[in-house]
Formats: sequence, C-alpha cells, structure tokens
Amino acid sequence: MKDYLKIANSPLLFVLCFITVGFVMIQAILFMRKAWKQGIKLGMSKEIMKKTIRSSSIFSIIPSLPILLVLVVLMPNLGKFFPWLRLSVIGSGPYENMAANATAQAFGLQSISSSGFTAEIFVSTMFVMTIGIIWGPLYTMLGSKYIQKGMNLIKGKQEKNYKDIFAVMFISLLCVFGGTYFASPFKVSQTGIVGIVPLLVVITSALFIWLFDYIVLKTKIKILQELAFPLCLIIGMGSAILFTLILS
Repeated sequence: MKDYLKIANSPLLFVLCFITVGFVMIQAILFMRKAWKQGIKLGMSKEIMKKTIRSSSIFSIIPSLPILLVLVVLMPNLGKFFPWLRLSVIGSGPYENMAANATAQAFGLQSISSSGFTAEIFVSTMFVMTIGIIWGPLYTMLGSKYIQKGMNLIKGKQEKNYKDIFAVMFISLLCVFGGTYFASPFKVSQTGIVGIVPLLVVITSALFIWLFDYIVLKTKIKILQELAFPLCLIIGMGSAILFTLILS
C-alpha cells in the first residue's frame, strides 16, 4: 500500500471532506424548503410539486452515473474521500481527472497511477484540483453582469452569427480538454497501440449519439433525448475498457 493513501483514507480527511459536503447538502435542503413554501404561497398544487420533485430526482440520478464512474476511477489513486468531495461540490469528471494528471506530470510522472506518486504530490494535487475550479463561480458571482452585457452586445452586432459564435467557443473548449487524447494515436511510438483507444472511443460515442438522435427523431421518445448524453458517456467509458483489452 502506498504511504500517502494512509493520509488519503484517514478519518481526519473524511471529517474535513464531510464538513464541506454536509454544508452544501444543508444549503440544498434549505433552498428546497424555501422553494416549497414559495410554491404554496403562489397557489401551486402539492401533488404537482411532488411530481416535479420525483421526476427531477430521476433525471438527476441517471446523468450522475458517469460521475460515479469517474469517482471509482480516481479512488484507487487519490483515496476514498477527496474524490468524493471534489465530485460532490462543483467539480466535474473531465476536469478532476485532467487536473490530477496535470499535477502528476508537473512532478515528472506520467499520471496519478505512476509508482512515484508520493504524499507531497498528493497534497499538491488536492490544491490544484480545488483552486483550479473556484474561478468559474467567482467569475459568475463578480462578473456575470458584465458577461451578460457583452453577450447582448455581440448578439446585437452579430445576430445572424450569434449561435455559431458560441458553438465555436464550445467546440474550442472540447478541443482544449480532449486535444491531448485526440493526438495520442499519432504518437504510437510513445503511447503504443493503446494510443489509438481515445480516437476509437470518440468514434464510438459519436456513432451512438447519432443513433440516439435518429431514434428520438423517428419515435419521439423524449426521455431518450434527456438520457442520450449520460448514456453515451457510459458507453464511451465502456468502449475504452473494451478497446484497451483488445489492443493491449
């Protein structure tokens, strides 16, 4: 057992993580209570609100399955508690994994699963994963008013191209997150045949999202439209395991 995992799985770290997660859960409960009271005040039916809660719960659980898979992937290398904290509060699967591996690479390792991963690197990883994610909420809190003004300005001057501009921005963001993985097939001398796996996963996921869209278009099954994205994430992860086993 790696020495740093004694820290990562320690009762103290569990308590520290639980305090943060518990605080967020209390906020959610208080917000839900206020929303319920406001609904009653507005004259909404209790049955309708209960139905909304049930349907929202279902549509929240299924999309969260890929996050659970990322948690399972991170736990062997980062312990049980810190990945639980990161993926419970603001964090996302792609970001947490990327930030953790980037920290390990800064210390000269290939990834967080490398044998030279120490307590020092683990603590640094915790700082990077936590500090790196706080800027989004800060930007939203302090600059959302100015961002909205900028968006309205762009929409006014480029109304015809408005949607295309933000589509390009989103694709650019995907390229930033996935660029290194897409490039790996072209570095077979470094990554081996398994370097082709990310490209095969992208192709597989793209085929399935197209298939789901086609089924929704033909059958009008609305629930499949809601579940298409999380299902493709799960299929993509499963295909990565399958392709790795086949090509290794």
